[in-house]
Amino acid sequence: MGLNIDFTFDVGTEEKHRVRFQWGQFWGKLRITVDDIEVVAKNRAFNLGSTRTRKFEFSVGHPEVHAVVIEKVAKRVLAGARKQTCRAFVDGELVGEY
Repeated sequence: MGLNIDFTFDVGTEEKHRVRFQWGQFWGKLRITVDDIEVVAKNRAFNLGSTRTRKFEFSVGHPEVHAVVIEKVAKRVLAGARKQTCRAFVDGELVGEY
């Protein structure tokens, strides 16, 4: 389905890690992995709250530690039927918008 979001990005300079974000909008399945290890998994087909931006924060690496934040932003009107946007940040810097 065209409303799904699936992207990857690398984190680290000396110690490399691969972060993958998968969002299946139809069923509300969210999965975030680091080096193929699941760090976030949620299944929410409906969001009953008024928040349209969901933020996922976690650390990646050891001893080279990086703060990763992924924001998923939905439109206010007909959010479930419209393409959503994700922004990925590493150590406070935008590394991609999907």
